[in-house]
Amino acid sequence: MMNSADAREVVPAVLEWRDGSPYSTEFGDIYYTRGGGRSEVEHVFLAGNDLPVRWSGGDFSIAETGFGTGLNFLVAAERWLARVPAPAVLYYLSVEKHPLSRDDLARVLALRGDDSAIATELLAHYPPPVAGGHRLTLAGGRIQLSLWFGDAAQQLAAVRAAALPGFETEDCRGIDAWFLDGFAPARNPQMWSEDLFAQVAALSRMDTTFATFTAAGAVRRGLQAVGFRVRRVPGYGTKREMLRGAFVGRDEPESAFPTPDGESQRRRRRGETPWDLGAGYQGRSDRGIAVVGAGIAGCTTAWALAERGLRVCVFDGGGIATGASGNPQGIVFPRLAAVDSPFARINLAALLHARRFYQSHWAAGVGQNLGVLILPRHAGEARQLKNLASHFPDGVARYLSGPDVAETAGVPLDASAGLLLPGLGWLPPAELCRRLLDHPDIQFVRQHVEQLVPQGDGWWLMDDAGGKLGRFAQIVLATGAAPGIIAATAMLPLRVMGGQLTGCPATPASQRLRVPVCGQGYLAPACNGFHSLGATYRPDSRALTIDPLEHQANLRGIENTDAALAAALGNPPDAMLTGRVGLRAVTPDYLPVVGPVPEAEHFLETFAPLRRDARAALPRRGHYWSGLYVNSGYGSRGLSYAPLCAALLADLMGGHPRALARDLVRALSPARFLIRDLQRRRR
Repeated sequence: MMNSADAREVVPAVLEWRDGSPYSTEFGDIYYTRGGGRSEVEHVFLAGNDLPVRWSGGDFSIAETGFGTGLNFLVAAERWLARVPAPAVLYYLSVEKHPLSRDDLARVLALRGDDSAIATELLAHYPPPVAGGHRLTLAGGRIQLSLWFGDAAQQLAAVRAAALPGFETEDCRGIDAWFLDGFAPARNPQMWSEDLFAQVAALSRMDTTFATFTAAGAVRRGLQAVGFRVRRVPGYGTKREMLRGAFVGRDEPESAFPTPDGESQRRRRRGETPWDLGAGYQGRSDRGIAVVGAGIAGCTTAWALAERGLRVCVFDGGGIATGASGNPQGIVFPRLAAVDSPFARINLAALLHARRFYQSHWAAGVGQNLGVLILPRHAGEARQLKNLASHFPDGVARYLSGPDVAETAGVPLDASAGLLLPGLGWLPPAELCRRLLDHPDIQFVRQHVEQLVPQGDGWWLMDDAGGKLGRFAQIVLATGAAPGIIAATAMLPLRVMGGQLTGCPATPASQRLRVPVCGQGYLAPACNGFHSLGATYRPDSRALTIDPLEHQANLRGIENTDAALAAALGNPPDAMLTGRVGLRAVTPDYLPVVGPVPEAEHFLETFAPLRRDARAALPRRGHYWSGLYVNSGYGSRGLSYAPLCAALLADLMGGHPRALARDLVRALSPARFLIRDLQRRRR
């Protein structure tokens, strides 16, 4: 699989403009038929898959090879919104090796006259050319668009729920229809490969349909070989024939299906252990979903589920955003790294997703998104920041030097270098949480949940007096530093980390600060006459008392970040400083825990052979509590992680293609700690 931490591996499309239409110089072909593009999409892909006749009012999934100019997507999305009533959701997954730049896409849409609301949203949220998956929530949640940039077969392999064939379609709804697009096989034979056909089959279920503009024999034989029934039918315009058909299964051995790139040959021969897969997709339930916890994790989760037409009740006895999410200001600041690791790739995905997610809130004047500025502590660190910036487009990370640093900050600085993360910024978490819960399908209940009691295919929520608060089919525990609501979550190695934030009155000089500045400490622009700065760390402490000494530690952090920045704050007396202490939940690997809660005893018994051989391939599913999920462990980066984790959890709960590659889903799974303990013989 491509190194998602190195955006240079995704080469944007190089276009020529011929008679006002885009033309690919690499593949020597047009992107769509001039003047008849929409009619061609209607004939080849919609009618070829019997759409929209098959849209019966429930959720529907389309997957596409070759996003191109987005024409197929826009036609399908516009027809879906016009024909299918809410709350049904269209899940549209598209892979593209050479994505258009945003400027080229804007030009195409303007020349083509694509000015619908969905086209405008697509352009506003269009991601930069960074490898891997990008989730765009459009049309008020009615459209969930997943754009995967990179080689088609590799990206589809990353989408799959498991590397073993057959598992993925049991664990999710599967793809309902395929748009096999892209440039003609004669011009782009690398895409129309055996690997691609195998991945298409692996993501399909019985009766999944496909349609493609080509009638090439290699494509017909390739699809038949992996289990599709294929028919030639009349093509569009001057194209005499095209192909359409449906998946009917295959008798080939499982080894015929390729696994995602990156696995060793030994691993491929032995298979794998799909411990992250549970009982499979359960379908929608009329009893709704309960989210326990009204901090940033719980509120983003509730919103993500409600946007997909699900009824959600959020429970929190303390009120909305009264824990760590109650700080007056929070900075959206994921940790970028120039390495290929799950940590680096998840943080990059979190950065890009958060920029899109918070866009509407920033546009409404909630916080600011003029960027986040990182300052180096010494010359060696400045070189590291410059190297880091070289791995990403300027729109993701930009190295600044000389007067550009202070000009970006808005205040004089001693620093002569820095790294700017454009499009990020700060938000007031409590206000954000209230906005997220202001949704017609979300009900907030100010009640403390003391216990969960499983009963049949659901859960009873109980208060501290033993009273029943309601019965729900699915529960999400988003309680941050207090996840141990039931014994089932006791296996999570969450560590409580207290921390004190300082509120410092703004001065005429500091009032000019435009962006959050981060270094040894951080300082946010003034809000309501005060700056937020900090924050200290109190390992394993649950004390909520304000310590004046920690205010001084926070001020020293700004001094050590940049002396000129500290000078702008003046020397405020202790009596003018305010503060707040919050509790953070931190995991040993500093990644959140997102997903179904494992039944620890069953898990340890099922995968006990891993104690003897950590690389043993056990084709067995994990045991998970039915309908019980967790979303926690954000540490001090709640605003950064929450939107991505909420989208992923909604995908897992609904059985839809995930917002992240499978190896990253496993890296966030709550069960990862049990597997590691077994492999290291700790259990």
